[in-house]
Amino acid sequence: MTNIVLIGMTGSGKTTIGKELASRLKLSFIDMDDFIEKQVGQSIPELFEQGEAVFRSLETDACIKLADATDTVISTGGGAVLKQENQKWLKQAGVIVWIDRPVNLIVKDIETAHRPLLKNGKEALYTLFEERQPVYEALADVTVRNDQSLSETVNDVLNQLTKLDTKGDHS
Repeated sequence: MTNIVLIGMTGSGKTTIGKELASRLKLSFIDMDDFIEKQVGQSIPELFEQGEAVFRSLETDACIKLADATDTVISTGGGAVLKQENQKWLKQAGVIVWIDRPVNLIVKDIETAHRPLLKNGKEALYTLFEERQPVYEALADVTVRNDQSLSETVNDVLNQLTKLDTKGDHS
């Protein structure tokens, strides 16, 4: 396995889980939003001010570049999976793990200040989840529910990856 690609809703814990997973596996860690911000020298909210299409185009560029990464845990943006082109690149990048955090838990503790799609309130999360959930489900090689401690969730990811590895089901 070269890379582990974490997908899921904004606020589902991808970055926190990804950092811990990378640390335990002694892999590199890349947060896609941070990667985009460094590439263009602007924050995600600044990019969204130019239009969501501008950001989504940069997100596709990031997916293409990160598909060449090796030995890396990649935390994607919540909407990165929406474009079919991105799905192809993410699949090429490595094993896809859907961090499935119940929306009510996300709503309870998410910070919305730096999340442009939530600027009108957390209620938007329910609509986004309904739109994205089938895509996450279809794209994922592994699904891990994030409704427990960080340590327990990371252990679940590792257990699922071990099972997948022994079956030889990943690309």
